[in-house]
Order: sequence, then structure tokens, then C-alpha cells
Amino acid sequence: MNDTGPSSAQVTVELSDCSAHDAAAVFDVLRTAFPQASPADRPGGADGSGGPVATPADTGAGGATVWTETFDISGAADAVPPGAAGTLTRPVSADVQGGYLAVDQLRAFLASVFAVSGEGAAFGDQEKDVHLCLANR
Repeated sequence: MNDTGPSSAQVTVELSDCSAHDAAAVFDVLRTAFPQASPADRPGGADGSGGPVATPADTGAGGATVWTETFDISGAADAVPPGAAGTLTRPVSADVQGGYLAVDQLRAFLASVFAVSGEGAAFGDQEKDVHLCLANR
């Protein structure tokens, strides 16, 4: 189990139980440190708008909203960029999935910006999935 391949450097982050503003706050901070795997993975989609798009839950039609982006951890920043601070209106649930090392690196970065508590994890042969709660420091 070697965690050095290109796909093992990709981490998918899914945010739920949050507003578009809070999703944007988390993803904006992550984008300062990690490139995205593909522009189509941005909450604003391939149009490059950069902000989360409206979904049925946002427009009052009911249903759950999940914001998803994929980040390439191989281009990881060594430190938190100056001024990188996320401000959330309420705690955000985050599911992070990818290679062991990549997930650990992304979690460490999140912990440098937000108060992070782990609420569960599932371990596979080459990937792990962790459930985190993000809040303001």
C-alpha cells in the first residue's frame, strides 16, 4: 500500500448541513493552499463563477444540499497562507475521502484554520473517509 500515486493525492471534500456562504468560506480557504483537480469540481461549476450554485434546498424546494470539490494535495502548501481564515455562521459537517496521507494533510490544514473535531472514520485498503465537524476558532 504505497500512497504516492497521482490519484492518491486527490481528496474529495463534501460539505453538508451548511449554507452556500459557509461552503464558500471553507472551499475558498482550501483553494488558497491546494489546486483543484478540475474546474468542473468547483461549486460554481465549469463556468468559473467560484461560488456555490443554487440547489433545490437553496431555492426552497426541499431536499439536502451537499457541496463537493476535489483537491490535489500533491501541490500542498507548507503553511497557512497569510490572511487565510474561514468564518462560518454555524458548524459545518465535512466528509473527506482520499488516500491516507492526503486526507491527513488536508485535515491538518483545516485544523490550522478552523476548530476541527473528528466524528468518525472508515478505513479501506488504500483510502480512508473521515467525517469532521468544522467550526470557528
